[in-house]
Amino acid sequence: MTNYLFLLSLFLLPFIAFSSTFTSQNPIDLPTATNKLVLDTNGNALDHRASYHIVSIGRGAAGGDVYLGPSPNSSAPCSNGVFRYNSDVGQPIGTPVRFIIKSDYSTGSGIFENQDVNVQFDIATSRLCVIYANWKVGDYDVSLGARLLETGGTLGQGDSSWFKIVKVSESSYNLLYCPGPFVCPSCPVDECQAVGWVRQDGKRRLCLVKDQPFGVNFKKV
Repeated sequence: MTNYLFLLSLFLLPFIAFSSTFTSQNPIDLPTATNKLVLDTNGNALDHRASYHIVSIGRGAAGGDVYLGPSPNSSAPCSNGVFRYNSDVGQPIGTPVRFIIKSDYSTGSGIFENQDVNVQFDIATSRLCVIYANWKVGDYDVSLGARLLETGGTLGQGDSSWFKIVKVSESSYNLLYCPGPFVCPSCPVDECQAVGWVRQDGKRRLCLVKDQPFGVNFKKV
């Protein structure tokens, strides 16, 4: 019996060592079975290779797709503001986006709730304006009392460009701005900030909010 227990301990030792090394030194926040796939308006899983319109769950004056537009008083050489239309009356079409995941997320083509993603406007652009397609959170705007969403972020880097998608009802999602997998790979969702909007020069500018987040869906292009 003693010899059996000794041999069993030798067999298990490598697995215990591997588990300890992975959790303490490689805290990669991979999607798990408890995280469900994000679905588009047709009920299909979001595909990080495809493009989507971010659409409001509201209708009429409460509607309005997300689009790329010029920021007031910005010195950027390209449009760098993230807005939503003031209404969906007349059905103005937003600017399509792609959701880009970290390369070490081996999850196939789907995107999971609570997964770290970069957001990129999927548009044809000049070489000068390439970086002005990637979303990030800007500095605090004193006049508006909020941190505004803008473009100019860097894909896959440890800056202010990481977001998550969380489901808030059977028919809607919220976007969250989070520390990101490099700064805080194990940060829970409650350390993120919701994306909402604020009025800027008559337009609805996306920003970080403490309440009334922007309820959205994703319509495949």
